[in-house]
Amino acid sequence: MSAEFPPTRAKELVDKISRILKNRDETIAVSEAACGGLLSSYLVSIPGASQWFHGGTLVYSLKSRLKLSGWSQKDIDNYTGPSVDVALRLARNLRLELGASYTLSETGFASESKTLVPKGGDQAIGTVYFGVSGPSKDVFRTYTTGSKDRCFNMQEFAINGLEFLLDVLEEQETSDSEEDAHRDKKQKT
Repeated sequence: MSAEFPPTRAKELVDKISRILKNRDETIAVSEAACGGLLSSYLVSIPGASQWFHGGTLVYSLKSRLKLSGWSQKDIDNYTGPSVDVALRLARNLRLELGASYTLSETGFASESKTLVPKGGDQAIGTVYFGVSGPSKDVFRTYTTGSKDRCFNMQEFAINGLEFLLDVLEEQETSDSEEDAHRDKKQKT
């Protein structure tokens, strides 16, 4: 087999994510929908991932969201489609369930869906909503590819999700360094 896996960009991102998590003795879990498992497979593609990867869920159907993400039947009945709120809820729930330091979640439209028609009928094909739940805050990002190609969108969603996670981890690292410097300065005075 000659196909490159993971793609070069994914490997670069996962190497950086792994290094940060190991250095800080932190962990990650992933809740996926539109990526179809690509995020998790990229993350576990490097040796030693079990040190910092707690696991993940693939909540592709509404039924799996009910069973795997703590959603009630009422939540399913009122579901209006992928959104920032859904991504954040998936991240928060899985973080609590698996006890990870961080959870990355995604939900979106990789292609047209005949079974998932949001109220208003607009499927934002090529749009994904990310949520990261971490020790100090929850954050989100929306990304649009501009494409209607399912496989392209899934791959782009996964790469962008890793980029978002890395941004969050690096921001936390910067914030922690600034707090340490401030604390050191206070102790000297």
